[in-house]
Amino acid sequence: MLLLGFAPPRSGPTLTVSEQAFHVDGRPGFLLGVSLFDALGSAPPRDQDLDSLKSWGVNIVRVWAHWHEPIHQADGSLTMEGRSRLLRLTDRLRARQMILELVLLRPGQLPGQPFPAFASEAARLRAVESMTVALRDYGNVLFDLYNEHDHGDGPITHAALRVVRDKVKGLDPERLVTVSSTEYHLIAADGRVGEQEARNLREEVSTDANAVGVDVVAMHFPRTNDWAAATAARVEAIRAALERLDRRLPIYLSEENRASPGTTPAAEAYQRAFLGAQQAGAAGWVFHTAAGFELRQRPFVDALTPVERSGLSRLRVP
Repeated sequence: MLLLGFAPPRSGPTLTVSEQAFHVDGRPGFLLGVSLFDALGSAPPRDQDLDSLKSWGVNIVRVWAHWHEPIHQADGSLTMEGRSRLLRLTDRLRARQMILELVLLRPGQLPGQPFPAFASEAARLRAVESMTVALRDYGNVLFDLYNEHDHGDGPITHAALRVVRDKVKGLDPERLVTVSSTEYHLIAADGRVGEQEARNLREEVSTDANAVGVDVVAMHFPRTNDWAAATAARVEAIRAALERLDRRLPIYLSEENRASPGTTPAAEAYQRAFLGAQQAGAAGWVFHTAAGFELRQRPFVDALTPVERSGLSRLRVP
């Protein structure tokens, strides 16, 4: 029986933050991640895929609750299969001392519903509740409340996100939460944090009633030709803006440039961006790849291009 006011100990590893850094089981460490969006679908990642990621130094994977197949129903409750998949994946990662970053919501789940999932806003909030409760005993989980919350498919205001954040924190006060944004939400095209970008940042990190109140700042930087070389300066710009707001939070680059038709970053570019993020004081960096988009069609490691495999396998966290 769960006693009122008593929280059972987390099942490790346990992710926490201390000012600008992530800590795992109390020890500071840089998070190296991989996008594995389809991992909660009908074809979960193989053990050999997760073992390969672990051997390459990856310690966090970014997964969507609703990629192709949502794990929740229209009323917001978890399906039996969805809950099973969620707990099974979290356990498999925990056994490897790895972290799950779970994207709770995506643009287009109300209003407009280009990606229909919920019958109402109340159902959407119930889904947040369902996922939070299901994972309450796990320490190896970070929540992205809403992927690219300013995306044109269905943006959500910072004030509305505060409601989502408060739902999570009311059920699980220790759960770390962030919210990701599109490329120019927090940084301008010239690499500066201008007036509008500073306002957006303040409304994400502030503890004011209408601000989101995140524990971690997550952004998807512009995928410009100079993205790798510009990474350090961009992180420094965000850090300086946070200092002006007197909010010393971890900076997490949760979705960087990736190989796509017509653009193939060199293996060295990933390494340059990764090292630049570390040297500039970021707390985590995600290797973004389409290899985790369609696990029903091809397993993750097999779907990596040779350049991606080379680039990912040479990244290491000191």
